[in-house]
Amino acid sequence: MSVHGRSNGSAYHGEVTRMMHMNEQIDRVRKLIAKREKALGFDWRTSYVSVRPADDGSAVVELSREELFKDITNGADPDAAGSRWGGEASLTFEDGLRAEIRILGKDPGIILWVISSVADIRRDPAHSAELISQAIMGETAVRLKREGDWFLARLRDGCHGWVRSWHVSEVPITDCENYDSRVTARVGLNVAYIHSEPDVNSLPVSDVVSGTRLIAGEADGGFRPVMLPGGRRGFIQTEHLTVPAAGSPDRGRLAERAMRFIGIPYLWGGTTAKAFDCSGFVKRVFLLEGVELPRDSDLQARMGEHIDPEDMGSVRVGDLLFFGEGNTISHVAIALSAGRFIHAYGEVKINSLRQEDTLYDEKLARSLLYARRVLPGEL
Repeated sequence: MSVHGRSNGSAYHGEVTRMMHMNEQIDRVRKLIAKREKALGFDWRTSYVSVRPADDGSAVVELSREELFKDITNGADPDAAGSRWGGEASLTFEDGLRAEIRILGKDPGIILWVISSVADIRRDPAHSAELISQAIMGETAVRLKREGDWFLARLRDGCHGWVRSWHVSEVPITDCENYDSRVTARVGLNVAYIHSEPDVNSLPVSDVVSGTRLIAGEADGGFRPVMLPGGRRGFIQTEHLTVPAAGSPDRGRLAERAMRFIGIPYLWGGTTAKAFDCSGFVKRVFLLEGVELPRDSDLQARMGEHIDPEDMGSVRVGDLLFFGEGNTISHVAIALSAGRFIHAYGEVKINSLRQEDTLYDEKLARSLLYARRVLPGEL
C-alpha cells in the first residue's frame, strides 16, 4: 500500500509540476502579446486577445487585429520561430512551447447588421456587463466570434464589444450594400416610430433614432412607406424624415444638430438620441455630418489640430474641448460661439467658459486642458 501510495503521490506531483510549467508558459505568451499590443497603440477597447492551453500542451491564441497578428508572427520574440499563412500561424519557442495563433473576423462576405433601433455593446457577454457603446439600426460590425447568444463584434470605429444576437442579423455584405444603395431618407427626429399602417394610432413596428437611414417611398397623406434594415416594412410620418447627409461637413449645421439633443439624459456608454455619455454625444453629432470619430474622449483627443488653452480665442464652432487633470482626459464638449459649449453632462446642455456668462461652469473652466480642431479650419 505504501508503494502504491508513493506512486500515486509521485504522479500527482508530476501533474502539478506540469500544470505549473504550462501556466508559466501561457503567461509568457500573454505577456509577449500584451507588450506588442501596447506598442501598436491597442488596448481592450480596440483589440481582443484570448490565450488558453490546449490538451496537447500548446497555447491557443485568438486575435482580432491583423496588425497585431502580423507583428507577432513576423518574429516579435527572437526566441520564436514561426510560419504564417492565411490568418493562422504556428510559433514554436526554443523551450518547445508551441502557440497556434488565429486571427478572428476573417469570414468572407458575412457581416453583422443591426436590426434593432439601438443595440447595446457590452464589455463581456452578459447583460450585467459594462455598457461601452451602442450602434443604431442599419449600422454594421465585423463578426469576430460567438458565445451562446452573444457576438463579439468590431464596430466601424474599431471599438470591440459583445452584442446580444437578437439585436443583429448575420447577413452577406452584399445585402447591406444593396440596402445602402437604395436609401432615400434619414430619421431627423430624435426618436420616431414606424407604424404598421399610415395611421399614428396603428400598432408600432419599431422605434428609430436620429440618423437611421431608411428606404422610403413617396409621401401620401402625411406618411411615407419605408423598409427597415432586415426587411421589416411600415410607415413613418413624412415630417420625421430628412435627406441623408451629403457634401462636406458644415460647422453651423453641426452645432444645430447638437442643440437638437438638448435635454437627452446622460448614460455611461450611450451613443444615441435615447441617451449619451460625453464622447458618445460628440461621436454621434459628428457622424451625422459624415465625420467618423473614435469612441472615447482620450482617443478623440488624438484627432485633428491641437489648440493650446492660452489660444482659446481662436477656437471655432465645432472644435472639441477637452477637460481633465494632468494628462488624463475625463470629459469632452463641442465648442459653440462666445465661449459657450455643448456637452453631455447629466444631460445634454450648454455651458460657458466665460465667468460673466450665466451659463458659466467654474469646475469645467478650471479643468480645461486644450482644444482640438477636427474639421478643416476653412469650413
